[in-house]
Amino acid sequence: MRHKMILLAVAMLLLGACSSDDSYTAYSRYKASFTYDRVMTTTPLKNALTGPGEFCTITLTTQKRLVFQSLTLSQEVDVTASAVYQRFTCLGGFIVGMANVPEMNADWLGLVCFDLVCSNCHHNDAINRNLTLQEGGFAYCSRCKRKYNLNGQGIVVDGETGRPLERYHITYDQMNRMVISN
Repeated sequence: MRHKMILLAVAMLLLGACSSDDSYTAYSRYKASFTYDRVMTTTPLKNALTGPGEFCTITLTTQKRLVFQSLTLSQEVDVTASAVYQRFTCLGGFIVGMANVPEMNADWLGLVCFDLVCSNCHHNDAINRNLTLQEGGFAYCSRCKRKYNLNGQGIVVDGETGRPLERYHITYDQMNRMVISN
């Protein structure tokens, strides 16, 4: 009986050691929410959701305008013009697109959605610095100089090692509706 108690205590200690504040999962713990029903009329977003290796940032201005921006296109939409607009909840905006490399154990190219905020600046220093898109499916932080691979699950590929980007769930009905949630 004493042997079982010792094993149980060791198991509890090991489980506690694995659940530190520095751990992270595939999807973020932060709340995210955004629904958009006008994908087909928003060219940068439509291209990102249907073209492998294409990405688009989504931000909300203080003037209540949604800004959709890819490397080559930019489009603004009044929030009031979108009748289905509900909430825009995230840290700094969104990066959405279709990865050009399937995820592990998948046979298809999947949609990805990351927060626009540099996860390392946010986590380490509580600074919300938005990333910029770069050629080849990368996002760059001008503050910490990290480069993230959007086609590779948002991992750091250049600069100091660190956390991958905050990732959110995304669905697209191939018609007109995109939903981001967490």
